Amino acid sequence: MNRFKTRRTSLFFTILISFLVIILLFFTFNVVAFAFFKSKYQDELIRYNRLILQNTAERYNTHFARVKTSLYKIYNDPEVSGFNRQLLTKQDQDVNYLQGKKIIELLRSEVYNPQLFLDNVTLYYQSKEFTLDKEGSSGAEDQFNALYSSGIYPLTFWKSHLAKSANFSMLPVSRFQTTWNVPEKKELLPISFKLPDSHYMVIGYLDIAKSQQAFFDDSENARKFMIADKDGTMLYQSGGEWREERVPQFSEGMNYALKDGIYYFKEQDSEGMTYITAVPNAAMAAQLNRMMVTLLLIFIMSLSIGLAASFYYSKRINRPVKQLITSIINGQKSDLTSSISEFDFINQKIFDLVAEKNVVQSELSSKQSILKSYNYINKLKSINTDINEWKDFIAAEESFTIVLYMLRFRSGSFDDTTLKKDRAAYYFREHISLIFSERFPGCHTFQMEKNQILTVINGRHEKERIEEVLKELKVVFDRDSQYSLFTVAVSSWFEHSSQFNHAYRQVLEIVRQARLEEETQILLGSRMLPATFTLSPAQDQELNASIQAGDAEGANELLRRFLDEMYMKEASVTQFALFAESIEAKVWKFMDIYKIEQGASWPLKPLMQQLRECCTLDEYKQAYAGIIELAVSLIVEKKGESDPIINFVMDNLHTKYGEELSLDYLADKLNMSSAYLSVYIKEKTGTNFSDHLNDIRIRKAQELLSGTDTSINDVSLQIGYRNITSFNRMFKKWTGMTPSEYRRSAMVAQK
Repeated sequence: MNRFKTRRTSLFFTILISFLVIILLFFTFNVVAFAFFKSKYQDELIRYNRLILQNTAERYNTHFARVKTSLYKIYNDPEVSGFNRQLLTKQDQDVNYLQGKKIIELLRSEVYNPQLFLDNVTLYYQSKEFTLDKEGSSGAEDQFNALYSSGIYPLTFWKSHLAKSANFSMLPVSRFQTTWNVPEKKELLPISFKLPDSHYMVIGYLDIAKSQQAFFDDSENARKFMIADKDGTMLYQSGGEWREERVPQFSEGMNYALKDGIYYFKEQDSEGMTYITAVPNAAMAAQLNRMMVTLLLIFIMSLSIGLAASFYYSKRINRPVKQLITSIINGQKSDLTSSISEFDFINQKIFDLVAEKNVVQSELSSKQSILKSYNYINKLKSINTDINEWKDFIAAEESFTIVLYMLRFRSGSFDDTTLKKDRAAYYFREHISLIFSERFPGCHTFQMEKNQILTVINGRHEKERIEEVLKELKVVFDRDSQYSLFTVAVSSWFEHSSQFNHAYRQVLEIVRQARLEEETQILLGSRMLPATFTLSPAQDQELNASIQAGDAEGANELLRRFLDEMYMKEASVTQFALFAESIEAKVWKFMDIYKIEQGASWPLKPLMQQLRECCTLDEYKQAYAGIIELAVSLIVEKKGESDPIINFVMDNLHTKYGEELSLDYLADKLNMSSAYLSVYIKEKTGTNFSDHLNDIRIRKAQELLSGTDTSINDVSLQIGYRNITSFNRMFKKWTGMTPSEYRRSAMVAQK
């Protein structure tokens, strides 16, 4: 009886039953969830297809309106109407056909607008049977019966169509031959516009395949699609011909129906256009079945793994407890008061185990930091040396001093030689190891990274002695200054090898404080750095103005003065690098603003790489000069091709963002309404005026917050926000954090 009771209340059975109860709860929950989900998934599939069609209808409605606006603009263009008057009132020899060139340019500007999906636009002048399109001019016979020929839209059709009273007409899709002697045809949807009793009309050919790909999401190719006009005329059908008797009648208030195993969905836009899509019920059922089978397999696998894991972990937890009991009791039995005998016995013996636990814990704690040090440096720094040397250093548990050598390879110095950077670093490491091993036996030299070499000197030594050796090495390093420049940092003396992490971070911080000198620098300790250097808003606006005005010399002069100021105040190499990053970001932002293509801006990339590798003040000046001159030339060339209104707006945004700049102010300068200017900026750049202005201001605020100690209130005023609350709200909206949070995170990142 006692034996049965012990088995029933043992630790193994208690843990196993607990696991099984949890698994049973999850099993019940999943069964209920499966049943509920299966009943709802069909409705979700229907709702999903309805939503897709609704979005498609909205997109097509907007697009048709945009195309109609384009055709209306072409029709009423003074050049188009003026040319029509010439054809009506003058003889052929008196007509200025050269005027057609301007009209062709107008047609091309609309056809090549990627948002319109137009394959071509044709102007048909009936008085002279003359047409113009993106390719040029031709007779109406050639245009409609040869160039853009279709079985249902010959010249006779367009003549009769011109006599009708309708203004805008959307005609059914047809396959057009769009090129001479090429059998391949395109599916195009003609859209025409004319005024009553007019002698000319404009015809746009919408590439229906491209528009469907853009507006109708059919990644699985399982849905058919149809467009009908408000009179019920079929304009377009995809996926083969649909028989009218197969399309069901939709009940009032319902926009979907099931017929012959196919779900039909209908949507009507504000203009009365009807859009219908058909989805086979089998496809929806297949989606449901695939999903249910997948979920069932996952559930079965999870249940099996859960049962196996329950048994395995129950045994694994129970086994060491039994072994511990056996070792403690040495075969002796004890009275049990707990319902679980194992825990009751452990509670009685816990006092005896405390002393042993403390001994074990103390031993582990003494070795833990060593293990962490080894793991830290081996995992994060990928030491390229004999690992036995590192193990010797860790095992020695001696005091030490470390010397870090940071190499700054000169730009282009290895281009004309067979010597590579990694090989040069290896030679330097070997020479350092040889010199230090002679003076400090037992020291170790490691290759930390491609540009970092580290020497660990065991024992306590005066810094003066280490400095003497480094001065000898400086002579050697300076001989190769045309290839690389060395910055050498010496750490403090540390008592135990477990402090290696702290020592490494110390020397790494010291080398970042090096000055911009063309010789080897030996740093024996930290120095006070000047404030981080960032262009003031006034300087930033001056630089922006020079770049946008094409004044490369003015921009470079400003940068040279700023670099000289940094050098005179002994800025660190890190500060020079951070300033270079800000200028690089500014240049790329200008490339983006003026939409300069990657092919044109490609020559900037090697110049940017050269900027990152600069080691001296002259190299920085030369690199900036090359970058600014090329960037200015690209901007000037692009501005000559771009919209003068947009150029005026962007120039003001970048040079006056610190002032109370508004859309009304710019509109007044341009002698136009602010509403029209707002729409114009949005249409031409894709971004509205306020977003442009806030983007420029917040970017400059980020520079000032991370690069200066200027108060947040002053930063707000300098970049044009007169209300600190508005600045805080806009900054968080733009960056996801408040100005003070951003400043703290930037300070941590710079360290």
